[in-house]
Amino acid sequence: MALLESLAVVAAKIAGASTVAQVATGLGIAAAGVTGAGAAGVLPEPVQDVVADAVETVSPFELPDSGDPDPDDATETDDSGVDGPGDVEGTDDSSADSTEAPTGDSTDDATADDGAGTRGLDNAIAHADEHAQEALEAAKARQDAHDAEKSARDAAKEAEKAAREAAKAARDAAQETRKAAEQAAEQAQEDVAEAADQARRNAERPAQGSRGD
Repeated sequence: MALLESLAVVAAKIAGASTVAQVATGLGIAAAGVTGAGAAGVLPEPVQDVVADAVETVSPFELPDSGDPDPDDATETDDSGVDGPGDVEGTDDSSADSTEAPTGDSTDDATADDGAGTRGLDNAIAHADEHAQEALEAAKARQDAHDAEKSARDAAKEAEKAAREAAKAARDAAQETRKAAEQAAEQAQEDVAEAADQARRNAERPAQGSRGD
């Protein structure tokens, strides 16, 4: 309480002083650390509030009190968006960096890599064409062999069919020949029998005539 009363008396004296004295008094208090953020660790909060009210009453200065936020708790500001001396409004440094012309070494390396990649691609295409051609020729050979085998089977079937038909024709011809021979033999027998009968009848006529005489 004695400290508070002393501060009140000091504040009253400051209030009654001239403007120059008030400003000087405020600067003196600020220099003494009473008005700084560090004074919160030295003076109790009620004392800090009284000092702040007294100084703000007699001077244009604003002192921190217990209701002010701790400067240490203030968040760090991001100055990445603040343009530096070399920055130009509306430009982006990252784009400038990204558009830098490639050096000779990097260009040569890129050209060499592109050339090697192109040769590798050409070789791969050539090998692929060779393998594809070989596969095509092998497939064609298999197809030709299959076609030849099928043609041979078909020819064998046709030959077998022709042989069967020829054998049947031969059998039919033999049968017709045999039948014709049999018919001819029968006709010959009939002719022989008829001739013999006619000869017998002819022989009997002279005999009958002689008996009649």
